Amino acid sequence: MVIGVSLVAGFLGYATLQITDNIEPIKVVESPTPVPETGPLNFLLMGTDTRTGQGGDFGSEEDYGGMGRSDTTMFVHLTQDRKSAVVVSIPRDSMVEIPVCTREDGQVINSRLDRFNSAFALAGPACTIKTFESLTGIKINHAVVVDFLGFSNVVDALGGIEVCLNFPINEPSAKGAGISLPAGVQTLRGSEALGLMRARYTLADGSDLARIKRQQELLAITIDQIQRKNIITDFTTLYRVATAATSSLRMDEGLANIDSLITLAQSVSGLRSKDITFLTVPFVLSPEGNTVVWTEEANTLWSDIIQSSIPTISSVPDAEATVEPEAEPAPEEPATAPLSASEVLVTVLNGTRRAGFAAATSAYLESQGFNIDEIDNAPNKDTENTLLVYAPGNEEKAQLVAQALQIFNLTEDAELIGADVVVILGNDAPSEFVAPVATVEPEPEPSPEPTETTGPPTTGLFCPVE
Repeated sequence: MVIGVSLVAGFLGYATLQITDNIEPIKVVESPTPVPETGPLNFLLMGTDTRTGQGGDFGSEEDYGGMGRSDTTMFVHLTQDRKSAVVVSIPRDSMVEIPVCTREDGQVINSRLDRFNSAFALAGPACTIKTFESLTGIKINHAVVVDFLGFSNVVDALGGIEVCLNFPINEPSAKGAGISLPAGVQTLRGSEALGLMRARYTLADGSDLARIKRQQELLAITIDQIQRKNIITDFTTLYRVATAATSSLRMDEGLANIDSLITLAQSVSGLRSKDITFLTVPFVLSPEGNTVVWTEEANTLWSDIIQSSIPTISSVPDAEATVEPEAEPAPEEPATAPLSASEVLVTVLNGTRRAGFAAATSAYLESQGFNIDEIDNAPNKDTENTLLVYAPGNEEKAQLVAQALQIFNLTEDAELIGADVVVILGNDAPSEFVAPVATVEPEPEPSPEPTETTGPPTTGLFCPVE
């Protein structure tokens, strides 16, 4: 977006004023300064889910309040030479200490322990930046806020994004993504790309954590396609992208001017997805399973960035798969064999009105090696969230089932008898756990390039576009 804006401003002098007028500056960074030509830079990108202008496709404005929420937050660090970058996704449900913040209307919000995304909802982007800086010790130089419509319009201005999907996606819910996409190669319109970014109920466990990797991978695909399209030589497309971008972007005062944008564009114009390291803040699931807590590895990550040492994928755990770390056994103790699915006895209860859902889920778990104790209906047929209940001492077995289903809402029940783990299926669960496994083609032997530590983590959703 920034490169497109800058190039239009540089090539079309008369359009500069129009593009500049589109950019809304916001007072969120202390002592804002113009972008320098060299040196490291730290950005905080905040995607807001405000529904203004959406026509109700993704929910109503009243559902989220006037300010909206920032469920997607990415920290971007540009290196000293601007030839590489680190992008760190912040899970919205991270339980963190939010400092005292002041809203635009002057109302003071007291400090509190809350979810990371509540900082934006409570006091706007300035509070999100203050929270991030207090947690990491990293000074944010510039900030950008983009809304739903902005991302969709930029994709349309580019003429769409070509993707290849390993399996079809069907999420028609008005509250969900509202998309129906076949498997195979296709060009996504803006609304479809946005839906794929936000899809929840039919991909993985429907959580924010499951969406993070998909968002990173789709952004990497978009970056590479912009490079291949060479929009610098296509002035019509270039102007459309610049107009679409600036109409939906809000930037800090140091960035929201043509001179800063041109300087930034010139310094990063050679970046490709392979030059960008995509990471997620290392975390563990909280005991209740619906929030996450940053681990000590997160402090190492921020320290590496502060010291201008680019962290690698191998040095940061896979965030989605991370569970409570186990203590290393003493050298003299023999290593224990890993727990097998065949050692886990599971009961599956259907808490929805989907006929045969418990039986289908049980068949999937059996295909993964688990033993099924019982298949039945739950007392509540309108269960909202899928829950995994385990008896005392069976947490490891519950985690194994959670990994198989990619659903991490776990709770211990001292009165549970019979099965080791009881799965109570809710309306948030995918319609078929087995479908993705049946349709994904075997991955080819890796070539040297995918073994690099840069680039986004893969989700298994996207296949190569020939």
